Amino acid sequence: MNISEIVWKSVGRGAAHPSEVLNTLIELDNRKGQIGLWALENELRAKMPLLRPAARPLAQAWLEATVLYRTTYYPEGRLSRLFHRFVQPEQQPLPFAS
Repeated sequence: MNISEIVWKSVGRGAAHPSEVLNTLIELDNRKGQIGLWALENELRAKMPLLRPAARPLAQAWLEATVLYRTTYYPEGRLSRLFHRFVQPEQQPLPFAS
């Protein structure tokens, strides 16, 4: 079963056991790593406004759990520095005229 299907089925049921959430996030991390965690975050954020009001708290809990899992195992500091290197090319110092 797809990870997204597991998440959305639990939201549809209106219940998720904490071990189910943790096991799902671990499985997603093992399969797709940080990219998969970001994809799930983005999917949850995008679909949150479309959910019925009763389903939003559980979807919000999934989102918070995903963010906490990702920030725990992939600290922002290292990642931010890495992305900064790719986005901002190294600026060479300007030569000084003597």
